[in-house]
Amino acid sequence: MPDHNRPYRVLLMAMPDVASAFDRFMRIPNLAIVSLAANLEGAEVATLDLVLHSRAVGKAVREQVERFQPDLVGLSAMTFQYASACEVARLARSVKPDVKIVLGGYHATLAYEQIAVDSQAAGIDFLVRGEGEVPLNLLVQALKSGHDADTVVIPGLSYRTSNGFVHNSLTPPVDLERLKQPDRQSRLATGFHYFGRPFDVVETSRGCPRGCRFCCIRKMYGETHREYRTERVIDDIRAARDAGARGVFFTDDNINLRPARFRELCRAIVAAGLQDMEFVSQADVAGFARDPEMVPEMRRAGFSGVFLGIESVNPEHWRFLKKSNSWQTTQAVVENLKRHGLYVAGGFILGNPDDDAASIRSVFRTARALPIDHAIMWCLTPYPGTDAREDLLAEELVINADGFDKYNGFICNVRTRRLEHDRLVRLIASEGLKLYLNPFFVFRGDLWRRSPGVLQAYYATIAEFLTRGYQNRLFESRHRW
Repeated sequence: MPDHNRPYRVLLMAMPDVASAFDRFMRIPNLAIVSLAANLEGAEVATLDLVLHSRAVGKAVREQVERFQPDLVGLSAMTFQYASACEVARLARSVKPDVKIVLGGYHATLAYEQIAVDSQAAGIDFLVRGEGEVPLNLLVQALKSGHDADTVVIPGLSYRTSNGFVHNSLTPPVDLERLKQPDRQSRLATGFHYFGRPFDVVETSRGCPRGCRFCCIRKMYGETHREYRTERVIDDIRAARDAGARGVFFTDDNINLRPARFRELCRAIVAAGLQDMEFVSQADVAGFARDPEMVPEMRRAGFSGVFLGIESVNPEHWRFLKKSNSWQTTQAVVENLKRHGLYVAGGFILGNPDDDAASIRSVFRTARALPIDHAIMWCLTPYPGTDAREDLLAEELVINADGFDKYNGFICNVRTRRLEHDRLVRLIASEGLKLYLNPFFVFRGDLWRRSPGVLQAYYATIAEFLTRGYQNRLFESRHRW
């Protein structure tokens, strides 16, 4: 039974694993845990981003569990962070054996049936599937009152019984008007930055209705796109600034899906006098193509760059990916962004089922031909719950079906109909070295100007690539327990 003489305590943690070769220059906070913290009622809540403790993860977990003495530990994990979440659960319980542990996020949502029978997840009592603010709050209220999970029907919750997990039906998409602003004061550690500048995260919308086969967003949020009121977003940016941020990364799945609304947000930022901050976002080629005038509005609002989802300009890939960005459209969009002074990191997908050596090389040629500042080469990854995974498994093109710690987007877990896995990896590695060692490609962009030491780190990463072998070793998790 809970001790009613002390507040019910919840410790929410985000995993230390990152998927970036430039992680030493970026420490971006987790938005989910501070949003969850804000929407828990009647509990004392603390949040811990383990990305800030990547060199001593175990020590940080043990110390904070010992100090805070939580009744419930909540873990947020992407698929490639799942193994770390299981280890954090084990560490938390080793310090406080009676603590309850709940896992949420993308992996809990997409792979809950596998987690339910996985011995590695033996320390996890609950799973929260889908958006977590409502079900986690209901779980906390039930546990605070001394109820077992099986006595209260909580949509979106899975709970462990003596006969295995029981999975309740999913909760409908949350009404964003009901959500409180993220509780940044709950953070136990700070020091987040983007190329040396204090940074925070804000979301202006959730979900994306587009049907890209490689993406798991629709399985997380359904086929919805919901937007926060512009006034609410402005208030959240102010709150981030008041907490010390001098820049904001917008975490939206598709921030420019509705160009008119995005332009309204940019104008509101200027009207609120917040354009002296630096803003960075993910963005979609199609949105910029529909409304090129969006770009000067972004620049006036203080946007410095975008991570642009190009994926492929090869028509042979479009049918499988269900995303089409032609060369002409992509080139026009990138040139417009650059003309207005925005930094552009272009994302591409390699390892599509029909890829051969020529098509792999053509993607790298595209990266060199476009005036982007940096190219991010993702390997097609068979994430649980995606249409792509089902098709790839059916064709036996997945060479690593269950080693989720390697599902970070950079490590290659597939082969193609025309390339065996080793050949595919060697091609990506060799073409990558040609691209990233090309002085013209490196120095034409703004990457090396972002912060002192970036260029040295850039080439240090290449050297590490050469000394550690090709891709699959370079991008393994680097945190230490």
